[in-house]
Amino acid sequence: MGDEKAVDLLKELLKINTTNPPGKEAEAVALIQPIFEKAGIDTEIVTYGEKREQLIATFKGSEPGKVLAFTGHLDVVPVGEIPWDYDPFGAEEADGKIYGRGASDMKSGLAAMIAAIIELKEEKAPLKGTLKFIATVGEETSSIGAEQLVNGGYADDLDAVLIGEPTGNELSIAEKGALWVRLTTIGKTGHGSTPSHGINANEHMIAILSKFQSEFEFDYEADDLLSAPTSSIDVMHGGAGTNVIPDKCTVEIDMRTLPSQNHKDIIAAIHKLIDSVREDIPELNASIEIINDMHPVKTPKDDSFVQSLVKVIEGVRGKNIEPYGFSGYTDGAFFSQVNKTFPIAVVGPGYPPVAHQPNEYVERAPFFESIKIYKKIALDFLS
Repeated sequence: MGDEKAVDLLKELLKINTTNPPGKEAEAVALIQPIFEKAGIDTEIVTYGEKREQLIATFKGSEPGKVLAFTGHLDVVPVGEIPWDYDPFGAEEADGKIYGRGASDMKSGLAAMIAAIIELKEEKAPLKGTLKFIATVGEETSSIGAEQLVNGGYADDLDAVLIGEPTGNELSIAEKGALWVRLTTIGKTGHGSTPSHGINANEHMIAILSKFQSEFEFDYEADDLLSAPTSSIDVMHGGAGTNVIPDKCTVEIDMRTLPSQNHKDIIAAIHKLIDSVREDIPELNASIEIINDMHPVKTPKDDSFVQSLVKVIEGVRGKNIEPYGFSGYTDGAFFSQVNKTFPIAVVGPGYPPVAHQPNEYVERAPFFESIKIYKKIALDFLS
């Protein structure tokens, strides 16, 4: 493969618009699959929906052994309303930086993993076991692709998972869970000039949110790698006109949780809070809907896979590495639900602060560095 061909692959991936929604990840699969097939590596396409495909490539070593998965998602977030200095899907390069939506999150990680696997194949690497490449759809919207693969048994044989999300080639071994809930209040329409003839769903929601912000507290134990749990009221819809009493109001809340927390307990606590509001507002009609339920993920620092990763990364980068945790979620939330315990870690060349930002980019140097890291990780784990 070589570094420049890896850059060419990354640029071709960046030129494919896999903005989610709608995704259209099948176009990226159409680019990647022939690369593996040409190298003699078996592939399988798993269809999620129209123009939405997932790809599994399987590189079997010369002897049986453990199974290591390199994985990442094909979709990217929307470009946004702020103008870019570079074409978001032009894969333009300047001053050692390659620009494009998904350059950091996370097509650079995908391209580096593909390059690493192809180079290992070309070099006839003496692998003992199997190296899998898993490219998923829909990570940016609740990891719907990873969920499908896990439910379909595609992760049952894995012994370790490495995710190429952006870490600047640092090592993350923990991530917060994500619990997203939609609260709905139902009222009764009426004329704005006679509010007593209606039931104002907005005002009922305000009463709930007021108590949520002033009284709701998470029950948790502090984590050595993750910051405290958070909640954020991020979406609000209510009302059809200034002179109409609103009969429906919806709010969506994003909560990020720790391994010590139970999502069912959190939902029960919100139900209890709503019941307390109902004591003051007997006609309150409110409901809760779970729209995202991603479990926290944490691999112990003393896990042999983590220790191996630290050694490999330190050897390639020439600096000390301290595993950390980050507040976002990855497909690891579903891979961790397989009915067996295996380590999950995240290492990728992308620069985290530019993910989802205008003028997103990845630098050449860490991109090349990550290819070396991925190759050495595979050689070390499958030895």
